[in-house]
Amino acid sequence: METKAKIKKKIVRIVLTLTGILLLKGCFAWSNRFSEAWFHRWYSSISTVFRQLTGIVPFSVGDVIYTAWIVTSLFYLLKLCYKLVRMQWGGAGWITLRGIHFVLKLYLAFLILWGFNYERNTLLRDTGIITGDYNTQQLYQLSDTLLRLTNAEKQRLGDTTGVTLPDKTTPLFARAAAAYQAAAERWPAFRYKAPCVKKALFGEWLNYPGVTGYLNPFTLEAQVNTTVPTVIQPIITCHEIAHQLGYAPEEEANFVGYLAATSIQDSHFRYAANFDMLLYSVRQLAVRDTVLAKDIWRRALPGVKADYKSITTFYEKYTGKVDDYSTILYDQYLKANKQQKGIRSYSEVTGWLIAWFKIR
Repeated sequence: METKAKIKKKIVRIVLTLTGILLLKGCFAWSNRFSEAWFHRWYSSISTVFRQLTGIVPFSVGDVIYTAWIVTSLFYLLKLCYKLVRMQWGGAGWITLRGIHFVLKLYLAFLILWGFNYERNTLLRDTGIITGDYNTQQLYQLSDTLLRLTNAEKQRLGDTTGVTLPDKTTPLFARAAAAYQAAAERWPAFRYKAPCVKKALFGEWLNYPGVTGYLNPFTLEAQVNTTVPTVIQPIITCHEIAHQLGYAPEEEANFVGYLAATSIQDSHFRYAANFDMLLYSVRQLAVRDTVLAKDIWRRALPGVKADYKSITTFYEKYTGKVDDYSTILYDQYLKANKQQKGIRSYSEVTGWLIAWFKIR
């Protein structure tokens, strides 16, 4: 009887949690005032508080929490299997309901702390930039512009033939925060209070699924995989900070990261940003016209090509089934959060860049 009572209470809690999720989703769907208050008051305040708290700890709090959840989940799965083998159906049902309730609570926490940012559509208001459809010629012009900027920054770095060496004069994360401080002078919405960027604890393992960085939606820490080639770490860091500021769609985070990285007089940041966007634009161009894409890449400096080669060589040893499966899962995650093009949404930054260079 005690087990049945516990199961009934757990079912009630599951229903209440589901009701809370549906009510919140309804508020976002039906009230623009509610959405605006959440984005510009709640998220702005809570993310700053979280960064202040987690910033006290030098390591990734989120990674520790993830590890604890994985270990706990394995323990409960073993316990569930034991109950099923022993045909203890009441106990198995109780464990299953606890698992369902835990997942629902996590989802509710995800929505409240971060997930509703996928409903946000304020980049136009924050930057004044209007994006839209573009043709192949515009994409070619963008690629050409980014190529010239990339080549110019590579020359400023002093080596036009070899791979880009890391800048050890100032810590990477501090320079990224300075980049956002500079960007905020033109775009106040980019003001980055209480900087909190952490080195991912399991960077080497993250290379197998191809993860260069991520935002922890429960601690709101920006995580950077510092085991990847240093040439792309500045733009990765700026991308993750953009997520912290509430720009959830990947193409928007790419664009905001680009604006920030190019707002500072630091050739490592400016080169990384233009180099990364050049790769996106050339890939997009190659889909439409391989001849034009080859023309762009042919004119890249040997050092730019060397940097690209170093990145592809780095990932060769990590490619495999894990990368394939993680790509599929992440693609579905993005689509579930209203990014219809899934993992290809990263490349949609080209639309924002074309609009930006028109008014620049």
